[in-house]
Amino acid sequence: MEYSNSELTRFVNRIKLSEEKKRSYSGQIDNLKDQVVAAIDKISGIRLLKVKRSGSWKKGTALAPRGTNPLDIDMVFFIEKEDGYKFDAEAIRKDLIDILCAAYPNKSSDDFTNGKKTIGVVFRGSGLEVDIVPFIPEGAGSDYGLQPEKTLNSGTISTSIAKQLEFSRDLRRDNREYPSIVRILKHWRNEKELNLPSFALEILVGKAIYMQEITGTSISDGTARIFEWLGRGDDLHITFGKRGRSGSERPWISDPANDSNNVVARALASWSEIEEEAEKAWETLIYARTVEGEGRTRDLWKEVMGPRFNTSAEDN
Repeated sequence: MEYSNSELTRFVNRIKLSEEKKRSYSGQIDNLKDQVVAAIDKISGIRLLKVKRSGSWKKGTALAPRGTNPLDIDMVFFIEKEDGYKFDAEAIRKDLIDILCAAYPNKSSDDFTNGKKTIGVVFRGSGLEVDIVPFIPEGAGSDYGLQPEKTLNSGTISTSIAKQLEFSRDLRRDNREYPSIVRILKHWRNEKELNLPSFALEILVGKAIYMQEITGTSISDGTARIFEWLGRGDDLHITFGKRGRSGSERPWISDPANDSNNVVARALASWSEIEEEAEKAWETLIYARTVEGEGRTRDLWKEVMGPRFNTSAEDN
């Protein structure tokens, strides 16, 4: 049998970040923003223009934190360089971490992670993890800017936060099941402990909708189709015709704001595992449609989604 949208929505409601839970994090997030703003004000040579939330929180595809999977929020800090200032991404990260450690004396230095393009701040008690994203606009009136990379220290990653958010906003408007499909796929990713960025899953679902590979509003169909795409492995090549050109790496999933950014670049080393799990998931869900009885169908979905999969109307 095949699950209806209402049945799968019950499962999504169990795993998603609720509005009530969102409000419970507001104090921590606002306080962190104030601390980072104050920290940037102390660094000479740069000036803060604005702050914008991004990531799955803003895009409406966030899952509730659970176990080793925190609630991950991106907070983008738009920074302007003063004339003559030589931008040093690594130095700015170090300065920010030093100031934040002083602002949160009860936190361990391990709670501040210095990533490739971000600074992560972990709130272990609440399951909240915030990525601080420095962003340098290219110029007045431009949506595009640079995300400085620590390893390159040159700010070569060009993208548009506004266009990324617009991509997600348009999908939520045009296909009401888009957030549910993304959340189910993210839950599967977490259960299988795969190195697959949430952004890549959002892009895959969006591209499939635009190409009418996902038609109608069936959550079950949409989920199975993305598993089929992920199982293609080296043949997976997703672009949008925006700004740059894609490279020769495969798979390639472009940033919807710039084709030259492969959002799965850091997942290539483990892609064979992703491909294998996706192929198994697709085969299992297709088979689940042919069996009779909710019990057998549920067992097959649990093979894919793990023991928490539950479409019951009852709370448990």
